[in-house]
Amino acid sequence: MTGSPCATVHRRERRPDSVSTQQNRWAWTAFGQTDRGLVRPTNQDTFLVENRHRLWAVADGMGGHPGGDVASRLVMDSLTELAPTLGGTASAPDLHEEERATDRLTTMAEQAHASILTHAAQHPPLYGMGTTLVMAHLLPLPKPRLLVLNVGDSRAYLVRAGTLTQLTRDHTLIEEYVRDGRLTPAQAACHPNRHVLTRAMGLAPHLESDLFFFDLLAGDLLLLCSDGLTKMLTDERILQTVRPHQHIPSLATQALIHTALDAGGIDNVTVVACTITEIPDQANIH
Repeated sequence: MTGSPCATVHRRERRPDSVSTQQNRWAWTAFGQTDRGLVRPTNQDTFLVENRHRLWAVADGMGGHPGGDVASRLVMDSLTELAPTLGGTASAPDLHEEERATDRLTTMAEQAHASILTHAAQHPPLYGMGTTLVMAHLLPLPKPRLLVLNVGDSRAYLVRAGTLTQLTRDHTLIEEYVRDGRLTPAQAACHPNRHVLTRAMGLAPHLESDLFFFDLLAGDLLLLCSDGLTKMLTDERILQTVRPHQHIPSLATQALIHTALDAGGIDNVTVVACTITEIPDQANIH
C-alpha cells in the first residue's frame, strides 16, 4: 500500500447462515470493510452486514456537505433497527414474498430517509446533509433472487462465471447525459462533474429510489461499494482483483480496498461482499 499509514475504521460481521428450500439448502456468507483512505480526514462511509435477515448495505455520506457522516450513520442505524421486519429464514415457497419484500425494503428506505430529515430539522447546522445508499436483500425461495435498492452512486455488482456486471445505475448528472446521448461513456469517465448526484437520501422531501430483482446462481459473488472504489478502479480492475477470491468474501473485500488504496485512495472506500452456495438436500443424496 502506498502513502502514509491511515486510520482504518472496521465494522465487520461474518455469520454464515442457511435456509432450506423444498429440495435444496442455500447458504450465504458476507463480509464488509471500510477505510478512510489516504486523503480524507474523516470517514463518511458506513455499511451493514445483517446475515440473519439477508440484508446488506453501503452508504456514502455526501462530501462537501455538513454532516455527511451523520447522514450515513443515521441510515445504517435505521436499517439495523428495521431489518427484523424482513423476517428471518423462510421454510416454504411463498408466491407473494417478492411483493412483500419490495414493500418492506421501500418502507425501510423511506423511514431511513425520514430519519435524516427529522435530525436535520432538529439540528439546523446539519441542514442539507445527505448520503447515498445501496442495499440488497436475498430471497432464497424457491430459488434465490436478489432485491436491490439504490439511491445515488454507490453501486452493486455481480461476479458470475468470470464476468462482472453492474446491477445498479448511478444517479448522477453525467449518467443522465450518457443516457441522453450528450456524452459518450469515455467522455463521462473523465468529466469534472461526473460525481454530481441527482438523487440522494435526505435532500428532497420525498425519496426517489430504484429497485431491481435479479436471479442468483450458486457461486455468484455480490459486491456493494461506495464510489471510493470505483473512482480508483475500473470495472476490469475490480474483476481482476476479486477473481482469485471469488468464493471468499473476506479476501475479496480486503483485496479490493487494498488495491484502491494502492491506486491513490483519494476517498473513503467501502466494500461488502457476499457469496451464495447451494448444498444438496441430504434426503436426495442417497
